Amino acid sequence: MKIFTLRKFSLIITTRCNLRCKLCCEYVTQHKPFSDMTLDEERRVLAAAFDVCDHIEVLHLTGGGEPLLHVQLAEMIEIAMEYSSRFDKLMLFTNCTIPLNPELSDMLKRHKEKLFIQLSQYGIKPEREKEFTRAIEVAGISHRIRKYYNEDQSFGGWVSFGGWDKQDKSTDELEKRFAGCGVTQDLRGNWRTRDGKVHWCSRSQRGMELGLVPDDAGDYVDLFDDTAISVKREKFERISKKGYITACDYCSGDQGTLNTMLRVLAAEQIA
Repeated sequence: MKIFTLRKFSLIITTRCNLRCKLCCEYVTQHKPFSDMTLDEERRVLAAAFDVCDHIEVLHLTGGGEPLLHVQLAEMIEIAMEYSSRFDKLMLFTNCTIPLNPELSDMLKRHKEKLFIQLSQYGIKPEREKEFTRAIEVAGISHRIRKYYNEDQSFGGWVSFGGWDKQDKSTDELEKRFAGCGVTQDLRGNWRTRDGKVHWCSRSQRGMELGLVPDDAGDYVDLFDDTAISVKREKFERISKKGYITACDYCSGDQGTLNTMLRVLAAEQIA
């Protein structure tokens, strides 16, 4: 039987953040946060995900905001590690502004062989960023630094995904947008869920849950519906090959653009 693998699968464990970035790709600044994911919810999502997937390359405990704000992050890492034989890396993103508490620090060190952390530095709290980065380096945890301030920003800065109005693009234009998107080209799907509905990208997931993009069940896999595992696997494949998703018509399509004119300085804070 063919092994069914996803390259990346993200659990949105919180939609809270301590920063107020104008172009946040999770749109947390403009919207009231949902309740944080509970440990029982995490167990349920992971159990359902690994019923469908034989293997996940990168399991991501992310936030629609800052995951270190989740008071049970250490416990969530421990639960995820119950599936450590089924994934290659457990990944975290952080803005490096929340101090590591002893419990979380110990947990990160304990599982450092499986962990990978992206340290996104915005230059907003530089001393705290340096302290956090140093702690990760001393602990020997695999990581990468993304610098999003001053003139030499990673990727040349951020892009705007635009407003939420329907653009009424042609099928050809939408297919071109989908094919050229960084999610398609670089990630082969940034599969993500908060409630068991697994979407191709953040624009689709956040847009639908906020009611800003029409709910299209053809654009996500519901891990908790009563369809067979084989049907869910087929739907993952079908979404990745369908040409475009509904959210493409509610997006600028600039994710991963090489046009530097479309990039702006990252992390501008809303007063």
